[in-house]
Amino acid sequence: MNSSRAVRDSNHPLSARVNLLAYISQRIGLIALGANHAVAQQAEEVTPLPQRQYFSQPHLGTIVQIAFYSNDKEFSQKIAQDCFGQVKKLDRIFSDYRSDSEVSRLCGKPVKMAHKISKDLFDVIAQAQEISNTTNGAFDITLGHTTQNWRQSARQKKLLLNDDPETSYKDLILYPKSRSILLRKPLKIDLGGIAKGYIADQLMMNLSKVGIKQAAVIIGGEMIFTEAPPKKNGWTVGIERPSREMLGTLTISNTALSTSGDSYQFFEQGNVRHAHLIDPSSGKPKTNRLNVTTIARSAMLADAWATALRISTQENALKLANETKGIEATFITFGKPARFTTGFPKLKKLHQSPSKQSPRK
Repeated sequence: MNSSRAVRDSNHPLSARVNLLAYISQRIGLIALGANHAVAQQAEEVTPLPQRQYFSQPHLGTIVQIAFYSNDKEFSQKIAQDCFGQVKKLDRIFSDYRSDSEVSRLCGKPVKMAHKISKDLFDVIAQAQEISNTTNGAFDITLGHTTQNWRQSARQKKLLLNDDPETSYKDLILYPKSRSILLRKPLKIDLGGIAKGYIADQLMMNLSKVGIKQAAVIIGGEMIFTEAPPKKNGWTVGIERPSREMLGTLTISNTALSTSGDSYQFFEQGNVRHAHLIDPSSGKPKTNRLNVTTIARSAMLADAWATALRISTQENALKLANETKGIEATFITFGKPARFTTGFPKLKKLHQSPSKQSPRK
């Protein structure tokens, strides 16, 4: 939310800051029903709007936040607990921090043989491979060895020698009919740049299935929203600069958003900042100060595309985003004007800053 390389950090804040406690109104007004003057001229009882329900728990190295509107507190608490239970279940599938996760066990199986995997894992890897092909490898989930090297480097605050084996997304072969996968060579799969988005989508699907229409799910920098809260035009989302200052806010609904950058996950050696984002072409961490925020129809797409565009050179990324249907993006470089795809929603500026609008071809 990366071959956005996720590092477990319970203090990892929201990259595209959505402070639900601040931005979503705390008090809900009442709709006054008209008095029936024809019958005893007594005022009817007012009917309250659905109340905002908010739940959060630490999972996936960040904070999982769920907000929705309902007047049934007991029902709301049960639904929230069901959602957090699903997060734990999916973590046991996707986490490369767990030796017992499905993806870790897959990477320990014999290579050059097809292995059947769960639908959740297959769907995420299939989407990752599609984006890898579209971006010519800027998004690559096979860099797990390099990711682990970065984590060790971050702990020591020194970039360690990387002698990891060369791998590529092309070393993964999928067989949709049998829902199986073949690894051409030994490798480690890192789903940090796509799995949190997928999990956010699954939680939102759960909420929709039980009739909740106005909801927000936020997992780190990955977020998805449905209909606007009562009496609101949408959900207010803050967009951050690499300096962690707010560039502005968006008001959105029925869409997903993700930010990939170096504002929180990095270590410095000398005057060089080494982000958690690994460039597949070099096997090295990105060192430029840049936040990329994407908007897409699903959190999984927004998550993976934010990473892919952050890894690519900015000119190529801006061109690719403008040419890709259903993807909008903003590129915010430290100390420079923000750049936007032509369809990116207009920001409500908090700090005046010049910006460049890129034409869509």
